[in-house]
Amino acid sequence: MTDVAPPADTAPPPGPSPLALALAHDLVTRYRLRLVDSRDSRAATLGAEYELMAAAWTGPRAALVGLYQPPADPAAAGRDLAARCDAARRWGHERLQQQGASVCDILLIALGPVAGTIMAATEPGAAVRVGAVWIDPVQARVEPLLPIPPGMPPLGELRARARYVREGNPTPTLAAVDLAERQTVTGGYAAPTRRALITRPVVTYSLIASFVVLYVLEKANSNVVLYGVAVDNATALASVVPDPAGWWRYVSSAFLHDPNDYLHIVFNSLAMLWIGRLVEQLYGRFVLMGTFLATAIVGVLIWAGAGVIGLAQPGLSLGASGGISGLVGLLLVLGRVQGKSVPVGIARSVRNYALIVIALNLVFGFSGLFGSFTGGAPVNNWVHGGSLAAGVLVGLVLPPTLAVGGRDLSQAEKVIIAVVVAVCAVAMVVFFYNVAGAPSASSGIGA
Repeated sequence: MTDVAPPADTAPPPGPSPLALALAHDLVTRYRLRLVDSRDSRAATLGAEYELMAAAWTGPRAALVGLYQPPADPAAAGRDLAARCDAARRWGHERLQQQGASVCDILLIALGPVAGTIMAATEPGAAVRVGAVWIDPVQARVEPLLPIPPGMPPLGELRARARYVREGNPTPTLAAVDLAERQTVTGGYAAPTRRALITRPVVTYSLIASFVVLYVLEKANSNVVLYGVAVDNATALASVVPDPAGWWRYVSSAFLHDPNDYLHIVFNSLAMLWIGRLVEQLYGRFVLMGTFLATAIVGVLIWAGAGVIGLAQPGLSLGASGGISGLVGLLLVLGRVQGKSVPVGIARSVRNYALIVIALNLVFGFSGLFGSFTGGAPVNNWVHGGSLAAGVLVGLVLPPTLAVGGRDLSQAEKVIIAVVVAVCAVAMVVFFYNVAGAPSASSGIGA
């Protein structure tokens, strides 16, 4: 009988670091890249070893992101990165020929400090663009060494992910990253983002409920005449001429609807359901509420300003469609400045949807079809246009949520939105206090 010695206890080879796995998960779900096996011959000419790689092997744009552990000596790490950049540039030119791509974007991410400077590996207008950054996982510090190519994870996103991992939050395993890649490919690269959209739109439903409750109160109030039916003058924006004493009407007017025209509230409630829910899922509840309120106010202020110089028709204006137009403006610029990491297909479909809504508004607003169809007041195009423009400006500043490819709101952004919501809450309290105000009669303009 031959004795066989038991195998020596050997530790399994170390796997990718938590930060590398977290970044790889983003690369396969948000940036539509594919994990690269270290034995893949297509990556052989890169030479150096990488902890994880993700690439785009097909299409007009070749891409590669490589994550690696640099040498412990920062100076040696600098020389090592310079050599990696040169090898990556040569690899990129090979991919242009093999893949038939017109451009190749490469980002090298060192998961540790790198000292020194690196000569630019990308000439202006070059087809191969090489960027480089280093991340200190301990301090969640991110420093660029070469400009990050377009369409790659920006510095802000890398910092956010590094902080997320440093704080001890759960990170995916390599198997989870591989599964996410397969699901992303199966779902047209958008399935993980679509799953992130499946939330209960509480704010959207709450806004619709407020429209309905106030509509019932309007119907029950018989103090004054507006559009030929009973309604209190405190429920609308009274007069196109700005009235400092009635400042709160610039908020309350966005929650009220023509009590003589049930289609007014039906259309606006449906629009809020379709558009508000989409905004809430993409941008979050806080941004939805702040954008609706702020753009509604801006819209009526623009209408009032146009009235002062004689361009707008005097009268009353009420309706939620001003704030809803602001939400459409927000969606119109999704992925242009903010949210560039949102899957392209989703961002494009959302922008196209916003364009369709705008086109319908133009048709109904300037043709007078809405008023003819409902028998109510004409559309207030000043409010719609002003709110739409305000929403576009908001969309250039505020991002979609991190879960769908945006970023977290900064502290300053949160404070500004909170102030807007608080001021509007005070305005609604004053509105309820004045709901039994003096009668007034005038022509109306539906927003």
